Amino acid sequence: MGTTYLIVGIDPGIKVGYAAIDLNGELVGAGCTKQKSHDKIIELIQEIGIPSLIATDVHPAPAFVKKISASIGSKLYVPRKSISKEKKRMIGKHIFNPHIRDAYAATIKAYRSYANRFRRIEKKYPNNAEKYKHLILKGVAVGKISI
Repeated sequence: MGTTYLIVGIDPGIKVGYAAIDLNGELVGAGCTKQKSHDKIIELIQEIGIPSLIATDVHPAPAFVKKISASIGSKLYVPRKSISKEKKRMIGKHIFNPHIRDAYAATIKAYRSYANRFRRIEKKYPNNAEKYKHLILKGVAVGKISI
């Protein structure tokens, strides 16, 4: 298992797309597999790093994504409304595989929803920013964090 904390987007379907960004918003891993096994997807994610948050691009969240989130013990980010195809194309214009692009769009949408909090953490706790961001994504209140 890697030591990078991740926001992971998952796009289930006949093929399962996944994309992982670090807590600075950089793409660190992505792929697409025909194996629709929860365990296989979790294994692929954990090879990249430690999932802090699982994200989906659709509302409501698919059962497949909910199960992975629960299995990993990560919170689930679900957009208020499904991300449009046009928006996903704009966000992932450099990604040609549609399953990976949809998963990537989910990660970016989730990242942006936490961006202001992340900036405050980086200013206040520059030496522990990654750990603090991870804990925030796990649902720990900032006042309860002690590292």
